[in-house]
Amino acid sequence: MPTRIVVHRAELSAGALARVVRDGEYAPVEGETCELEAGGQVLALGRLVHRRGAWIFQVQATAAKEGEI
Repeated sequence: MPTRIVVHRAELSAGALARVVRDGEYAPVEGETCELEAGGQVLALGRLVHRRGAWIFQVQATAAKEGEI
């Protein structure tokens, strides 16, 4: 099942935004609020945290029923 993390908002300079558009990639920023989405459904809200050299998704709220988040 396709899974992705969706960043809600971020502040980028014009140059940084141009790099995102050019490369099709966005490097995470610690503490950003995100959604964990799988199969087109939001499963959880959380934030990105850098620990032991890796980025992880730290869950803050889960969706108990469809459309709750």
